[in-house]
Amino acid sequence: MITNITAKSRTSARISPAVKAVRDYLLPFMVCFAVALISGLFYYLVPRSWNWFASQAALWIHIITGILGFFYLIPYVLSHYKKKGESAINLIFVWRAFRRNENESDWSYQQRVYGHILNWIMALLGLSGFILLIPSLLWMSGVVWMAGYPAYQIANLGHLGFALLALTFIGFHVARRRKRASSQ
Repeated sequence: MITNITAKSRTSARISPAVKAVRDYLLPFMVCFAVALISGLFYYLVPRSWNWFASQAALWIHIITGILGFFYLIPYVLSHYKKKGESAINLIFVWRAFRRNENESDWSYQQRVYGHILNWIMALLGLSGFILLIPSLLWMSGVVWMAGYPAYQIANLGHLGFALLALTFIGFHVARRRKRASSQ
């Protein structure tokens, strides 16, 4: 007799680690990234005088989904590296990632380079978001510190630029994969 318990154990035995990583990490990251991107653009582009409460809600949604997205991205990147046989040291020493492997096709090399660039853009996006968050965290702990309006504008512009670059490289990375799969 098949019950819910036996059906789940049978289906989970057939799922490959790559599919499990996509299901458990990549899809939630994509949802968080999309929500963070839309809420961030709403907060950035819609004047706060239009609706203060909507603006604050968009900011909180952006912060929460941005942080949550990184908690899903990191395990996916590590499992993706492992699946592709890539050395994890290339995450830190970027210049090693741009070396062409022996017998590596042009397509694989370009795809790998796009992936590494995307990883670093995502790291810089998270870092710029954290830099923007520091004054708020300090204020909540009782310390008032502001770096000044020009510094805030530069960090904000950097965060927006990294978000748009990340979106572009996600598109390159995924579109090239889809194009390769359809041509085979």
